[in-house]
Amino acid sequence: MATIIVPSSLRRYTEQQTRVTIPVNTVEEALARFSENSADLRNHLFSGNALRKFVVVCKNGKDIRLLDGLSTPIGNDDEVQIIASVAGG
Repeated sequence: MATIIVPSSLRRYTEQQTRVTIPVNTVEEALARFSENSADLRNHLFSGNALRKFVVVCKNGKDIRLLDGLSTPIGNDDEVQIIASVAGG
């Protein structure tokens, strides 16, 4: 089971849990399962079937854009971290 590290801005969707463990094989499956119970969360992460530009996802600390994108395989000991950019000035 992969572990998703939940940023504080998304914890309202996980009852304030900092980590969620999900049995999946790819990053895409992990994010789909993670957001399946909340249309708001899904819309926050995705635009259609693509990740929003301001959302960065890492597998074990490495940006999935440098790996296989959403198709990046994940295993039982892997951690998926969601990082949402914050705008401001």
